[in-house]
Amino acid sequence: MSRAIRMLLAATAVGGLALSALMTTGAAAATVNGPGTHGPGSWHFSPGTGPRATGPVAATATSNRTFAGYQTAVRAGSATVATATFTVPTLTCTTADRAIAADVGVLVNNYKTASLAGVITGCANGTAVYYPSVVVNGTETDYTTTPIAAGDVITVTAKVSVNRTRVQVTDVTTGVTQKIIGAGARASAAFIGNDALFTSSGALLHVPDFGKVTFKSCLIDGKTLASWRPQTYQRVNSIGRLQISTGGLWPSGTAFSTHFQHS
Repeated sequence: MSRAIRMLLAATAVGGLALSALMTTGAAAATVNGPGTHGPGSWHFSPGTGPRATGPVAATATSNRTFAGYQTAVRAGSATVATATFTVPTLTCTTADRAIAADVGVLVNNYKTASLAGVITGCANGTAVYYPSVVVNGTETDYTTTPIAAGDVITVTAKVSVNRTRVQVTDVTTGVTQKIIGAGARASAAFIGNDALFTSSGALLHVPDFGKVTFKSCLIDGKTLASWRPQTYQRVNSIGRLQISTGGLWPSGTAFSTHFQHS
């Protein structure tokens, strides 16, 4: 039995599909708030735990179950653009199904939902799988037949204004782009990092051994990520064991790495 993956927006959604069927379905749309067709075995982003609220910036990393990376509050309702570039990591897979998403996003409407763009990165039945996924105001679309490979350079963009939302994943290596433009929303915060995914039954997927992902050219509204004094997040499991650590911002203020620690 295989499971599927979907990208998280600060939690995850639901779905179900075998890997063999997945590879022939093409783009699959699904609502984060309910059942739908997602990746191998219905991996998906879920609203189960809700988006991360942003409080005062802490000096140390905030531990949570679903996200590793950086997040910053933005002026409520402002036009907000989050962008980053990363190289798809090579996974070390076992027979266990595990998955995360490397993404950028904007939390909207007072943290009630989000729009994001990224790449699902996981192990299904012992095989590494990679594919673009986007979420527009809580509705997810997975491009399961769009070929992405380890080593590909990816650029991701999430742009939200009260007039419209645009989320886009571009494989710079192959030149393929997946993009959706949808209704506008009121921005609350922006984030860059690794989100968790859930199974069709709502179970949180464990972390695959991805080594590290280095996010570069990290900008929010055209300004360096560092200039926003973002909060650092690291992912831990249910007993507090570190799963994904988040490195410090590079001197440029536009780059950092997340590191696999434990599944």
